[in-house]
Amino acid sequence: MTTNAELIKRVAKAKKESSKLTHITAKKDLSTEDKFKIGLCRHFIQFAIAKKMKLKDLAEMTEIPVTRLSEITNYKIKKFTVDQLLKNLSILAEHDAAVKAYLSFLVEAIELPLLKISETKKLKKKIQDVSNSNNQFKYA
Repeated sequence: MTTNAELIKRVAKAKKESSKLTHITAKKDLSTEDKFKIGLCRHFIQFAIAKKMKLKDLAEMTEIPVTRLSEITNYKIKKFTVDQLLKNLSILAEHDAAVKAYLSFLVEAIELPLLKISETKKLKKKIQDVSNSNNQFKYA
């Protein structure tokens, strides 16, 4: 059994080492790139939950090492670049149509012409509305 003194010592140590953390700490301080990485990581978690899969089973299915999947599913985004996450997500897409459709959407979005700020805001609102209404059907 852990004593209060040991718990206090652990908390103090964790506070000292907080600058070394590789996972999400303060979402308000995230860059656009980090937010994008979080969105990519989220697909792995949603897939595993929807399919009721353990990390080990997901690793076997995708041939991505368990340690890497653990880092992804724990949002240790500082350990990855966007292209590494996309590469791993493309492996998952081979096993899931929703992830494959998401990646196809990203490819199409990259090829779109630049929009005026007002048009971008309108499009963002429409996408959020559609996303919110379709969210319940994801990975079913």
